[in-house]
Amino acid sequence: MDTADTFGRWLRSLASGLEQDVDQLKALLTDPVKPGSVQVLPYVGYRNATALRVSGRVIEHQAPLSSAEGVLDKLRAMWTIYNSREVGGITVRCEADGVSATCVSDEEGYFAFDLAIDRPLPPRALWEHVTLSPPGLEPHLPLNVPVLAPGTDDHWGIISDIDDTVMETGATDFAANWRRIILEQPAERLAVPGAADLYRLIARDHAAPTRPFFYVSSSPWNLYGFLTQFMELNRIPHGPMFLKDLGIDAGKFIDAGHKGHKLDAVRTILRFYPEHRFLLMGDNGQQDVEIYAQVVSEFPQRIGAVFIRDVSGECGTGAKAAHLAEMARLGVQTYCAASFADGVSILRALDIDNPVEATRASGEGAAVAAGTEAG
Repeated sequence: MDTADTFGRWLRSLASGLEQDVDQLKALLTDPVKPGSVQVLPYVGYRNATALRVSGRVIEHQAPLSSAEGVLDKLRAMWTIYNSREVGGITVRCEADGVSATCVSDEEGYFAFDLAIDRPLPPRALWEHVTLSPPGLEPHLPLNVPVLAPGTDDHWGIISDIDDTVMETGATDFAANWRRIILEQPAERLAVPGAADLYRLIARDHAAPTRPFFYVSSSPWNLYGFLTQFMELNRIPHGPMFLKDLGIDAGKFIDAGHKGHKLDAVRTILRFYPEHRFLLMGDNGQQDVEIYAQVVSEFPQRIGAVFIRDVSGECGTGAKAAHLAEMARLGVQTYCAASFADGVSILRALDIDNPVEATRASGEGAAVAAGTEAG
């Protein structure tokens, strides 16, 4: 082990200890959480034929985002989201498919269920439900939590980034990005032009999509409600989200960076649904191209098409272009353009409604319209 690695481990250990000290100090300086102010925040779940996964977080009650008006109110609302008061040690019960299980929220309020079930997936993608409740915290009513059950008639699924893929963030513009983060509410955030229309076309039916959507982002779990509200307002198909726990412990902010978190999430989805082929959607502002190229190299038969929104002007040059070309060489349809506006042409170019085995058999991929919109 070299000196740099040893120093890095020591620094992470020190930072983790400081974080725990700060959390303990906050607990001492604030009033105890009252049972009536405890809020269970469920995250949309998903299942296959043998397992059902649903998770969430227990926090002190937060006011709805929609109630924030004016700069100070918005600053206060966003501060509350990022500085949420987590509640550990709360028992949560999950009831699904005749199975009942309990778990206890950890020190950061998180809880997760991974239930063994025995129920085939439906022919058409469905939203099923489980109930979550915190026993002993009456009068809390059971929560009906959506669980995605992908259909077996259509073996396409979609794995999508969020920032600058469906929601404008200006992640490559530091000042613009931070202004949006600290001030803008869900109703004020802009969808990427054409994104909602394209995603609805892919889903075939926004109200009851026939294709499952999964969203992978390095945004923190604190923003789950914010992102969900944004998608509802813009009629973007719903789906389970794989967000990030911001912290300093092993496997969190310092150890698991943007690339590691997203790559692990995509692998998890692919392994959970071995019968599905996926369309990957992202942008080239950060590391989506590199991540998707790695995924294609590991699962070449599982990825049918890749769409990259060009926010950096690098579709046709540099390392990102080389990654796109390599994916095409492996037989994966690729599309890189600055806009989603021509959704029908994009779908025609990606050919996602037809098998890609013919393309692979020819040994030729297709780097479609690199650097330009499809025409």
